[in-house]
Amino acid sequence: MRLLSSTGLLCLFAMHCSLAGAAPPHSAPSSHRLTASQARRLVVLVAQHDQIDISDTHIEVNSMDLGPDFIPGYASYIIIRESSTPGPDETLRRYAVNRRTGDVWEMTLCTHYEFPELTRMRQSFALRSGAPQSEIAAQSRDLGCSERKPGAEQ
Repeated sequence: MRLLSSTGLLCLFAMHCSLAGAAPPHSAPSSHRLTASQARRLVVLVAQHDQIDISDTHIEVNSMDLGPDFIPGYASYIIIRESSTPGPDETLRRYAVNRRTGDVWEMTLCTHYEFPELTRMRQSFALRSGAPQSEIAAQSRDLGCSERKPGAEQ
């Protein structure tokens, strides 16, 4: 009986792990990033959570990422209510979605969202269920927030 080299054993182990659905030791974390469509779906869900009627014909969800990301690493959206009379439109919310974790923030209010439907949608996009608390603080700083507002977590 021939002995397999350590490289051969490692290859067999990695193949076994991939077939079993486990990652081999020391594997790199997933580099999955949200598509624009997935980020938009998260924003629409959060807007509905904020009691914004997206079906209203005067409400628009627009990307703020014209070319490069408005905020590096985030998909950014603005929700506006178009004025039905002459005058300016009303900005309802400005959301940022972390492209790696799917965490959603309201940029003006510095509010981080966490609720069951959002967690389920992130998981359906093959993302973990949000960032750990240490990363939430870093995201808050990325967005220019001095401290996270807890109001939207339920």
